[in-house]
Amino acid sequence: MIAFGLDNTGDLDFDANTGVFNLVEDDDELAQKLSLLLNINTAELLWNEDIGIDHNDLLANADDQGVIQSILADYLQEQWPEEFDAVEITDFEVNAEQRITNLSATVTLNGGTTISATVGVDEGGDVDATND
Repeated sequence: MIAFGLDNTGDLDFDANTGVFNLVEDDDELAQKLSLLLNINTAELLWNEDIGIDHNDLLANADDQGVIQSILADYLQEQWPEEFDAVEITDFEVNAEQRITNLSATVTLNGGTTISATVGVDEGGDVDATND
């Protein structure tokens, strides 16, 4: 599969020197798709409210890695019913005071392809949870 590439801000990756949009394919396309699925909040996209994971649910259960893994597995099964096989959290960090949850996971697709993903749920500002 081929898709438009995204830059590090999540915008379309446009090469001003060549005048074209960069594309991604194969494992890079899958990794980008997974990153988008996991870093979009529920109903954030007005044109497709079915995409997005409930980041409030992740924050509410941030102290239980098993629950978080279950939430991710259920969501990915819903989004990728033909492709998704399993998810395993490989790194998990919670800062309840600042309402921040960061995790890394390995997602296995049917057929054995694995993709690494990172989810950062940062509700607070640099110093505290006031978003200042």
